[in-house]
Amino acid sequence: MGTLHAQRSGSLLTLTLNNPGKANALDFDILHELERQIEAVELDAGVRVLLLRGTPGGTFSSGADVGQWAPLNPHQFARDWIDYGNRIFDRFERLRCPTVAAVEGVCFGGGLELALCADLRVAASGAVFRFPEVGIGAIPGWQGGPRLARLAGRGRALEAVLTMCALDAQRASDWGLVNAVWTPDVFEQELAGLLQRLACVSPHAAALAKEAVLWGAEPGEFHAAAGAEIKGSADAAIGLHAFLNKSKPVF
Repeated sequence: MGTLHAQRSGSLLTLTLNNPGKANALDFDILHELERQIEAVELDAGVRVLLLRGTPGGTFSSGADVGQWAPLNPHQFARDWIDYGNRIFDRFERLRCPTVAAVEGVCFGGGLELALCADLRVAASGAVFRFPEVGIGAIPGWQGGPRLARLAGRGRALEAVLTMCALDAQRASDWGLVNAVWTPDVFEQELAGLLQRLACVSPHAAALAKEAVLWGAEPGEFHAAAGAEIKGSADAAIGLHAFLNKSKPVF
């Protein structure tokens, strides 16, 4: 049985995957707790940044727990595993606050699909990414293929899914799968700096900017409405006052 440890430090919420007997495989318990944490973040404006990680210095996730989904019949599998997981992953992707997935080791299958839902992914130099599903008669059912295609392009996404190739951290960076690669000796320091930068921006502006990048169906119309919304906000007043006075804004 896996768990998801939650730790709050100021405006930062860290969620740590923990299923050590199965290399942090995602099971129903982890999915349920992830859903619960997402619901809490949706109601708590005090959370400005969410960090998702696996074992510090080790495995992120070996993927979905085959032992839990294998016994399900096709209807149960579609409803209770695929549809349920996608609802949770979609909500994670749509959180208003910036989200970061920190990957230091193995990040396979469903674990990679979860990491792809984060806004940013950072990797230690020893990280490895892979979709192994077609090799056991399955597919990346939590929309990992389409999400990877949006980052790396259709051809590379198909290569990753169909050939089950392993991507080291540098190749993942070259593909646009990760935003930064750091050596283990500086990983925690660099990660802390990134999280601090994200926590200092206007939370209202960050939510709207994120929405504009990810889901703005009518860009012109959305940006006009979002621009009007943020211009009339307290965050805009704080930011403009600080800019004009050459000081640092505190949102």
